[in-house]
Amino acid sequence: MDATPAEPERATGEEARLDTALGAEVRAIRARRGWSQEVLAEKTGYNKKTIARLERGERAMTIAQMYKICRAFDIRPSDLLGAAEKEAGIQ
Repeated sequence: MDATPAEPERATGEEARLDTALGAEVRAIRARRGWSQEVLAEKTGYNKKTIARLERGERAMTIAQMYKICRAFDIRPSDLLGAAEKEAGIQ
């Protein structure tokens, strides 16, 4: 059995745009609420560095991360994803 982890797949242009748009939407919602990255990190259980990387689109958001972030904002994941798709122009 090979213990070497598989190489991560590179995001396509569309996926990279979606990652960036999701992050931008999280940042915008957080800013509208007057929350710092630290506050969002506390509410989700993630650290500030993870929140910052997600907001910059440097890290693809997992379903679990999206769910926790949406729970913190009290919004539906479909609302966040829909806004990001529209922003990325892939709707």
